[in-house]
Amino acid sequence: MSMDLKRRYFLRSKDKAKRLVRVAPDIRSIIDFRRLNFMDSFAFPEPLDTIFCRNVMIYFDRATQERLLQKFCTQLLPGGFLFIGHSESLTGMDLPLRQHAPTVYRKI
Repeated sequence: MSMDLKRRYFLRSKDKAKRLVRVAPDIRSIIDFRRLNFMDSFAFPEPLDTIFCRNVMIYFDRATQERLLQKFCTQLLPGGFLFIGHSESLTGMDLPLRQHAPTVYRKI
């Protein structure tokens, strides 16, 4: 992400020692944050641009991971992004995703 985009859409944490960022209020107001039970069916009224699911799938067996990822793929717009954790892998799964960065995948 360019520095211009970072400056535009993110704010530094109030605790400078932690080196964290916050999403700017104008962007945060259009983000839909939800908790989901991944074992249940779920659907969103509109396709999603981005899904963050970091360090969750490591607790599921491979078959459950693939089912969950298939659900995510049905919810993502073409060109949408899926962010996963560093210890998670999509290797060998038949999914409409291409790796964009080490933990970032893009729907094709």
